[in-house]
Amino acid sequence: MKLPRFAHARARRLVESPRKLRSVIEKAQRKQESARTAHSLKRVLAELKTMLHLMQAWVGGKYTNVSNANLVLIVGAVVYFLVPTDLVPDFIPAFGLVDDAAVIAWVVEAVTDELAKFKEWRPTDEESTGKSRSVGSRA
Repeated sequence: MKLPRFAHARARRLVESPRKLRSVIEKAQRKQESARTAHSLKRVLAELKTMLHLMQAWVGGKYTNVSNANLVLIVGAVVYFLVPTDLVPDFIPAFGLVDDAAVIAWVVEAVTDELAKFKEWRPTDEESTGKSRSVGSRA
């Protein structure tokens, strides 16, 4: 499996523009937090949350131990998650997030070691989300 071309291309551009990437992270966090999903998708959404934390830590310059290729995959999965009119449009009840979950699950599998390193490094959820202090800047 590969990321859809549009998601991969957009992810590569976002990695080069941390300011725009910050905006994508915020949109994805709002969508992830408001997603009502079946129990089977909760694990995938938890992994999405970890990916968002990694992106946020990278943008803030707090975490740099991620390969560019894996960062592009992670950002690409988030881009796909945000697009409302992908393979299965998000507005279709009970099925709208199924294709998003499949892409996220595939990326999680592809970057398992990267996510494990980040989870080991991550100080706390509160600190990694930037809620207790500012995200910092990577310009």
